[in-house]
Amino acid sequence: MILYMIVAIMLTIIAFFSVYQAAYLIVEMVKNWNFTEGLGGVITALLLTITIIVLFETVTVYFKTKHVEVRALLIAGLTGMVRHILIYNMATISPEMLFATVALLAVLIAGIVLVKPEQLP
Repeated sequence: MILYMIVAIMLTIIAFFSVYQAAYLIVEMVKNWNFTEGLGGVITALLLTITIIVLFETVTVYFKTKHVEVRALLIAGLTGMVRHILIYNMATISPEMLFATVALLAVLIAGIVLVKPEQLP
């Protein structure tokens, strides 16, 4: 239980820094009128923030129910994969890596669709 408390505290701290970074990137993008390059950084920072929030939610649900919600972890994985695709230019990677990325996305989406949301007591 102490380990989950430490993880929750660390995720909270990381989430604050991530939100700060996203806000900073938005301000810099608007200040420099550099929307083409700045938008990618803003989107990846926001997706990182969403991933952290979903993981934090998973830890808080565990505190309440003593059960890990698999669907939330799959959503965090999907968000991470989308962030990965946005960061790396998919046109310049090898066909094997592209196939592996598509296969992983398909597995994550299928898992999200097939795993039913758990009802809290």
